Amino acid sequence: MTALATEQLTELHNQLHTKRLGDDLRRRAVAPELARLTHVLARYHDQIAHGFGTPHPDTARVRDGAHRAAALIKQAEHLLGPPVDTETPRSALAQKLRAASIALGCGLDLLSTHFAVTPDQASSANAVVIAAPDTARSLLRQLSTHTATLGHLTRRTAPPTDQAGRLLLTAAVIAHIYSEDQTPPPISSIPVHHIPDRIPPQLGESTDQALSGINTSIQRLSHPTSPTSITTWRYLARAAAIVCDLNRKTVRQLTHRINDLNEPDHLPAIKQAANDLHHLSLAWKSIVRRWDEQIGRYGHPANGPATDASDLIIRLGRCLHADPAWTPGPRASSRLKLPHELAPDLAHVAEVAGITLKAIEACNHLAAHHHAAINDAAAIGTLNHQKKYPTHLPRVPRSVRELSSQYEKAHARGSQAITTLVEAIQDLTPGPHCDTNEAQLILRRANEANQQRLSATEFPYPIGSSLESGHQSMPRPPLSQIQEQASRPGWPIQDTGQRTSRRPS
Repeated sequence: MTALATEQLTELHNQLHTKRLGDDLRRRAVAPELARLTHVLARYHDQIAHGFGTPHPDTARVRDGAHRAAALIKQAEHLLGPPVDTETPRSALAQKLRAASIALGCGLDLLSTHFAVTPDQASSANAVVIAAPDTARSLLRQLSTHTATLGHLTRRTAPPTDQAGRLLLTAAVIAHIYSEDQTPPPISSIPVHHIPDRIPPQLGESTDQALSGINTSIQRLSHPTSPTSITTWRYLARAAAIVCDLNRKTVRQLTHRINDLNEPDHLPAIKQAANDLHHLSLAWKSIVRRWDEQIGRYGHPANGPATDASDLIIRLGRCLHADPAWTPGPRASSRLKLPHELAPDLAHVAEVAGITLKAIEACNHLAAHHHAAINDAAAIGTLNHQKKYPTHLPRVPRSVRELSSQYEKAHARGSQAITTLVEAIQDLTPGPHCDTNEAQLILRRANEANQQRLSATEFPYPIGSSLESGHQSMPRPPLSQIQEQASRPGWPIQDTGQRTSRRPS
């Protein structure tokens, strides 16, 4: 019975931010059904608070939390008014709330039958299990989720019943906290971080095998173990451009799927993500053109990062295209999977968007760690320039500086795409969820990387000015400018004798 109620309330929780649900919640027939469900939850908490008549000595904390939550739920019930015993509700929302109330009420009645009501009755053998600490904590944790959903629904009702939402949400938080096991976990050793072994793509991979391979390739690209070369840098840039183009097409298909599902509330966030992915794809294509102008074509590298990038492209392409044996190339099939094949429902839309988010982070990692590539390109460019003009002083070619600026632009575009895609995933899966938690972690890593880059900025001259000056000495700023800068907040800045420089070594 509780599983049936959970199914009904979970469906309502997934529709919390839709306009249609908001309009239904403002109807008069909904408030009595909210009050009915609130009354059932109050009964549950009262039973847990009293230990179903036979309290276990180790459930004092759980019973205390249930008692506190029950007091708030009863206040919310008073604000919502009495439930009305009428025929079957007319609206679909009221019917779901009535079904959840009946299912939960029947479940509570079934639990109560295991306990003695009068002294001459005997409790069943299952009564001890129901009143046990683990069972009480599990039941209270489940009820906290239902209470939170009810609180969010109530907050969207018309005044004054919307005031009950705050009380229900507070009760949900209390029940959630008191349902936690306070027994300290045993001390366990922390596993040593290691790079997973490569998983070569295979024909006929299942969805789980494909996801495992994609995650492995992304981890290996983020922590390369093989030395890189000019050829590798150029290949990785081209691979990133292909990955971003596949991501752009994937998000576009997800947009069509959301439109087919008639969920217009989720379209603005996913469309913004698709637009940012388009700009990110253009930025990486510009990097590829710069590499081609810089060093020409030197073949296909055979080291680890290039192989991992190739594996990632193949699996992402096969997840997107209708051809199960898809491989990149001029003769590759361009026919994409239909939107409903790619993502049957909103949950799968969020899952596919999460895969895209991980791939974007891998490309952004390549853009953020481009300095070794620029150093290699600068060394070759300087030597070539010296051979052509032996009497000139060595200097960094303009093409290398432009390549560096293109990497910076791609990193900025990637960070923006990560931000908007995380917002789209959160919009698709409101509340705590594994997809949203992982998306938040990726967003946090991107923000931390941006902060580190800002903290390494040269002062008072940007790196562009230093490169443009070449072998010339840098002019000294006027004394008035130094005094003006010194008067700003944050001064004085201690000179440690070390300066961060991005000049290619």
